Amino acid sequence: MLIAAVISLIYLLIHRFGLAELVTNFRHLQQLIGHSGTLGYVLYIVLFILATVCLMPGSVLVLAGGMVFGPWLGTLLSLVAATLASALSFLLARWLGRALLLQYVGHTTTFQAIERGITRSGTDFLILTRLIPLFPYNIQNYAYGLTAIPFWRYTLISALTTLPGIFIYTFMASELAEEGITWSFIFKLTLAGLALFALIQAAKGYARRKRVELPPKEA
Repeated sequence: MLIAAVISLIYLLIHRFGLAELVTNFRHLQQLIGHSGTLGYVLYIVLFILATVCLMPGSVLVLAGGMVFGPWLGTLLSLVAATLASALSFLLARWLGRALLLQYVGHTTTFQAIERGITRSGTDFLILTRLIPLFPYNIQNYAYGLTAIPFWRYTLISALTTLPGIFIYTFMASELAEEGITWSFIFKLTLAGLALFALIQAAKGYARRKRVELPPKEA
């Protein structure tokens, strides 16, 4: 009954209240946040949390944050929202109960790989899966809630490891809003792509040194 109620609530948020359409309609989302004044900060964070909990991509919201709030405030708001969202998803998984959720997700490749990785490598595995996009980020939030990793350790590591990517995406969105597609923007976009690539390669090198076994990336 409990799991059915949660699924029904998620369905209601996505379809009945048009959350999916709002989050994926980039121009409408940008205008809504930009015209909300100071309340736009709260609205942005709430939308980000709802989208994450409902397993919708947060990348659109990160880009919107960069365009509306600029690189620094946009990064701060996205980091706060992403951290609160991942923490809430984690707690929801634990609140619903491991035994109950294992009936529904225990057989999935994502959960089995994460639980096996945490058992073998602990915190190192969490750091690497946050830096290297092996699994959908929002699904990870729920899967880690079913493992034995402590909540505060999970939350702190999640915040620190998502910061570089959030800053790069927010900065580039802000630059695009100010400059448009220019040679300067293309050059900066190339540098940003190289920075992300270098970060992922560094994480993989760390995994090899620590002898952390990383599962293959899901298709």
